[in-house]
Amino acid sequence: MRTRTLSTPKSLLLPCALLLSAAGPAQADNGLNVYGFLNAGAYYLDENDISIESYESGSPQFFNRDTMMGLQISKEISERTSATIQLTAKGEEDFAVRTSLAFISHALNDSTDIRFGRLRIPFFYYSEFLDVGYAYNWIRPTGDAYGIPFSDYNGADIIKRFSFDSFDGQIQLNYGRRDKEIVLFNEAYESELNNFAGATLNLYMGDFGLRVGMQQTQMTLDSAADAQTLIDVNGGKDAQLALYDLTVSGARRIDIAQTYATLLTSGMSQKTQDTFSFDDKKARYYNLATTWDNGDWSFIAETAVINFDSGLYVDNFAWLASLAKRFDALTIHTTYSTSRDRLDGGEVGKVQELMMLRGEDESVTLGMRYDLDEATAFKLEATHHMEETNQGLPGASGTLYRAALQLVF
Repeated sequence: MRTRTLSTPKSLLLPCALLLSAAGPAQADNGLNVYGFLNAGAYYLDENDISIESYESGSPQFFNRDTMMGLQISKEISERTSATIQLTAKGEEDFAVRTSLAFISHALNDSTDIRFGRLRIPFFYYSEFLDVGYAYNWIRPTGDAYGIPFSDYNGADIIKRFSFDSFDGQIQLNYGRRDKEIVLFNEAYESELNNFAGATLNLYMGDFGLRVGMQQTQMTLDSAADAQTLIDVNGGKDAQLALYDLTVSGARRIDIAQTYATLLTSGMSQKTQDTFSFDDKKARYYNLATTWDNGDWSFIAETAVINFDSGLYVDNFAWLASLAKRFDALTIHTTYSTSRDRLDGGEVGKVQELMMLRGEDESVTLGMRYDLDEATAFKLEATHHMEETNQGLPGASGTLYRAALQLVF
């Protein structure tokens, strides 16, 4: 399988590919390979009234965001079968050690592999290398287009590599489920993502690459929200006052939103009322990416579209475009990204508008990467983030400054 990264020297792609792709068993004298990666970062956000991917304003922060360590162990069981486990510890999770990947890989033949276990969901162009900051120019990909709050699932996939004419390609089919917490708006929710299924196609021809993917799941999210119960508990207070009591009590954002939706949809059709829940609702994700890299210049454009059957989580359209120029060990890059929510039509859209669910923002990033050696990169970047709309109201703008040292070993 050919693997490309934005403005990363092609000679440096192999360590990254060995880290997270498992198209075949790792090769070592004793069949055991251990790989690792480390990201160490610091940041400063210059504006108090803006939210940028959970970065906090104030004094410069060191090693709590953009900082993590990963260790991957791969053991060859037979000529065609291997076992892989990856452990990660992230600063934003207080460096708790988690099992990110754990799977068995079996080569059905020279061009087809099947994997079982905990796998990476192929949402993005950089999904397989998402935690390995060394694999791309940014300190981390922009949250506008890379904003999915989880990256793994339990299940299986099959990968078929092929060539025809001047094209190299790969098709990946995946299926499984995920029964773990999801963090939304910095709050944890128990969730079930059933029938997680998707397909991804990658094509390469010379300096050009194309990726097309689609994922779908049936999502259930726990919610402790019921308007009538709130009214009863609050001694017969009116619904709006009960909602206010819920808000000031520190209730989770989605619980508040679902309660508000229950109040607003009272008297509307049953279909509209049922829409505003997270009970077994479908979510669909579509991805399109195109790349070009001639060794000196490189470019990537990537689009992500998310469609929800639940009216509590609005549909979203996001994309990014990034251009980079390499000067030996130094790479200069710039990126534009944007994320825009799209309200539904009819009664559902009117309720979403009353709930002020819409958000629209854009970011411009200027950064540099300097390869200190064949496995270590130092990065600096500044991102100016502009909120056109935040929860239905005019937003703010601010600049995020970041520095990081990222390596593989």
